Amino acid sequence: MIDFIDYLLGGISSGAIIALMALALVLVWRSTRVVNFAQLGQAMFTTYIALTVRELTGSWFLGLIIAMAAGLIVGVIVHFLVIRPVKRLDTSGAIIATFGVLIALEALAAMVWGGDPEAFPPPINNSGYEAFGRIWPFSPYDLLVLASVVVLVLALSVVFTRTNVGLAMRASAFNPEVARLSGVRVNRMLVLGWAIAGLVGAVAGVLVAPLSTLSPTSFDIFLVFAFTAAVIGGLDSLVGAVAFGIGTGLVIALVSGYSDSSNAPLVALVLLVLNLLFKPEGVFSHHKARAV
Repeated sequence: MIDFIDYLLGGISSGAIIALMALALVLVWRSTRVVNFAQLGQAMFTTYIALTVRELTGSWFLGLIIAMAAGLIVGVIVHFLVIRPVKRLDTSGAIIATFGVLIALEALAAMVWGGDPEAFPPPINNSGYEAFGRIWPFSPYDLLVLASVVVLVLALSVVFTRTNVGLAMRASAFNPEVARLSGVRVNRMLVLGWAIAGLVGAVAGVLVAPLSTLSPTSFDIFLVFAFTAAVIGGLDSLVGAVAFGIGTGLVIALVSGYSDSSNAPLVALVLLVLNLLFKPEGVFSHHKARAV
């Protein structure tokens, strides 16, 4: 029973990171109707920038702020240089192009920072809390990660459901022609969607780095988990991305604890296939119409 609790506590933090990365995928989908498989590459690249800033200044939080700004810029650059030209021809081509962006960012990171794994020290204590005569696998840093997820989800939910900008972004993604006739600057909304997703991905990257090591390909495995969580939760649902992101982290922790960590991606893919068979639109998907 104690082992079971340990696995669950250990899975909460990794689940929160998966939730953030799934959230970034959902943001791009909601605002542009494109699945951005380069999201993890963007997160990795901006995390390297954060690590460089931390090494130069000694400040983890300054590194986070610079990484967030870099995430915004990288998201805009990817949109203008890759997605926008390709999407004019074919939406599926834009999705495939994101794989090319992922490979390019990983190659560029290897050229700039090298391919060896690097440590990214956390800003606060990452040792587990001590209670009832033992140390539990949940630390103050894990609490910081969870708090960051909650704040981002609440803020983004308000933006997308309670503000004119959020509604304009959704309208631009669903029907750009009608949105233009309604006075919405569609191109600006699409750019904003990629920028916000880049920012969220940067936060996820900086938060996950202290829990493992950083290398050009260290985030690749999270692509499987984040995509699984986003699809099962519903690609249009922020709540679904977070709920199933954390749920995926818990499942991975249990599978890794009771069997082998190499089985975790296989289990995630099985869950994804089952979801596509029985509820392909996602558990938290909704189809409510809303006047703008």
